[in-house]
Amino acid sequence: MKHYQAGLCALVLSAAAFHAGAQQASVGHIDGYVVIDSEIETGGGDLDGDGFGTKGRFLIADQWFLTAEYQTVDYDFVGDLDQLRFGAGLTAPLRQNVNMVGRLEYINLDSDGGTDDDGFGVHGGLEFGLAPQFTAHGSIGFVQLDDLDGPEFLVGLRYQATPQISIFGDYRMTQLSDRGFDQDINDLRLGAGYHF
Repeated sequence: MKHYQAGLCALVLSAAAFHAGAQQASVGHIDGYVVIDSEIETGGGDLDGDGFGTKGRFLIADQWFLTAEYQTVDYDFVGDLDQLRFGAGLTAPLRQNVNMVGRLEYINLDSDGGTDDDGFGVHGGLEFGLAPQFTAHGSIGFVQLDDLDGPEFLVGLRYQATPQISIFGDYRMTQLSDRGFDQDINDLRLGAGYHF
């Protein structure tokens, strides 16, 4: 899992250097994806799983948008962990082909093991147009749940196959802790999007 993380981070950081002349994907889109690898890391060991989800971003004003996400992952021996997220955000151009993105969201984590935590996340990041059909994005955020909190990181790449259809991959790492108990959730996701 660490190799995926390092590879995606290197891809986003190195690719940002040659983003000139690119066009960016539209703000509004609906994505369907598979979680091809997920891992929960705790002091007591690691749990591996896979799953699926859907997410979207919907433009409501010139630069304002709403977001929604549902994801479910089945982990070995412990069952499902479901995530529900929805919120609002703002995108603002910094220069040609570079946008700043901010987002505030409600988060609910619900597992077969009895976990049911609610809270919020606040995130900030950048979107880079790399080439006419490629966009990279990265964000750093903070997640506060009932009993856990910590930073969250996301990096990804999107290929715009047509003006309406895209293919994307991303990696999200959520590092939660509570008084010395650490729980990291790492998701590698691959999917397709419809743009409007």
